[in-house]
Amino acid sequence: MHLLFAALLSEGSIIDIDGTIFVQLGIFAIAFLLFRPLIFKPMVALFEAREQATHGEKLEAQRLQDEAAAMLEECEEGRRRARREGGEDFDRLVADGKKLARALLNKVSGETNAQLAEADARIGSEATRLRSELERDLPTLAQGIAKKFLHRELR
Repeated sequence: MHLLFAALLSEGSIIDIDGTIFVQLGIFAIAFLLFRPLIFKPMVALFEAREQATHGEKLEAQRLQDEAAAMLEECEEGRRRARREGGEDFDRLVADGKKLARALLNKVSGETNAQLAEADARIGSEATRLRSELERDLPTLAQGIAKKFLHRELR
């Protein structure tokens, strides 16, 4: 590698500037003038069109992103509203359930009290009937008990 570098330096300059430079500049100018409308302008137009399309796509992407953010916010608001309404419905249903439970409890309590009162009345009338039977049969029962204990007949 050092030999190659040394050989290049020892022979002088790689580029010689002489009269051919004007010929080369002329060829360059002619090539530039020929290729400019054929290659350079279409390429520049292509690059500009691509830049415009990219810019338009970026604007469209930004618009879509903004639209998606707005839709997401709408969805979030709808979810919050549905949750709030669901909570209100739940609270209303719980209150209705408690009212219904109180009404049923009051109804059952009233029916139970009525049944208990009826049972007390039946027991009272049965007790009265049994007492009157017992009072009527008491002398006979007393004689029978005494007879059993005394092992003799009473008069």
